[in-house]
Amino acid sequence: MDIDTVVRAFESMGRYLRKREVVGEIAVYGGTAILLQFPWRKATEDVDATYPELETEGVIKDAAAYAAIECGLPDDWLNNAVGGFTPKDERDEFFLLHGDYPRGEKPGLRVMVAKPEYLCAMKLKALARESYQDKDFNDLVELAVGAGVTSESELSDLFSNFFPGETLDPVAAARIPEALKAIVGRRMP
Repeated sequence: MDIDTVVRAFESMGRYLRKREVVGEIAVYGGTAILLQFPWRKATEDVDATYPELETEGVIKDAAAYAAIECGLPDDWLNNAVGGFTPKDERDEFFLLHGDYPRGEKPGLRVMVAKPEYLCAMKLKALARESYQDKDFNDLVELAVGAGVTSESELSDLFSNFFPGETLDPVAAARIPEALKAIVGRRMP
């Protein structure tokens, strides 16, 4: 899914929700949050999201199903599997307002995106598992460059700030020196 497809799907969801006199909110993570904030991400496989307001979860899922039909997307284009990778005490300040949909009209959908630093911490946590073409590692490097990370301790601190009380998986922790080397390499002209 490219950015135009994601926006078209959000527009569709927003119109669906507005017709039902609901303003639903989703918090977006992963590739889609990166796609909506950085020009270097060109596409994403799906939209990883959670529903901060449980009372609107059902109608948001209905709106996603409607958007799937209207936009020709797979049924699972919007999924909340990411919830298993978020901290127990996720706070509002971990997010930025991306926008309301449909744009320029009375909204039906509010989209929040994970802040780059939060995405960086999540990608660091994701290094505990393999990803296709090491996508999580590459995303981590790009996000860390954007966040101005210059040391291994800054990477570790990012993780601790967003996942207090959790210990970074040993596999992920072992990749921190490799990540820092790639971060430094990306900064060099």
